[in-house]
Amino acid sequence: MHHHTHPDPEVALLVEQCTAALTTMRHPTDDWVRQAASGRLPVGLTGPLPCDARKLAAVVNRLCDEQAFGQALPAALMLASRDPDNAQYAFLLATCLQRVGQPAAALMMFGMAGLHGGSAYAAAATFRSGECLAAMGRTDEAIAVFDTAIEASRQDPTLTPLQRLAESKAEALRAHRSGSP
Repeated sequence: MHHHTHPDPEVALLVEQCTAALTTMRHPTDDWVRQAASGRLPVGLTGPLPCDARKLAAVVNRLCDEQAFGQALPAALMLASRDPDNAQYAFLLATCLQRVGQPAAALMMFGMAGLHGGSAYAAAATFRSGECLAAMGRTDEAIAVFDTAIEASRQDPTLTPLQRLAESKAEALRAHRSGSP
């Protein structure tokens, strides 16, 4: 994967260190994407992180906020592989995978995030899973998952924006499926 260097030297160095660590492992990153798509986090990502995990997670969040998902992916992969029960790390990895065009791998990681996270993670992960299914052309499943996200969001008033997004996505898919504009 080719990425532009980040303008912040500290972020650029962390991205470079994570990318270098991944390229020296037994399997190239693309193999790990395939493993994630089959529901397995990669093994063999041992050795120290280039910095504290919380700091690395903050960098991944920053890169995601900046829409630099390809740059965030190596660090997200390292975090999630070291702490597979951490919903935040699984969600970050899933987000990166989804945004770099790997919806099948993202779908599995969103499932892990929903499994290990609280209700807010579960609702967000369900919503994003619907997006992944839609991207994979699995319209009926996507609609059902969006409907699940809608129901889950009704239980928590703070999730009203997510509920509205899920309603909009489900309606758009239903309209597309029926051939309506």
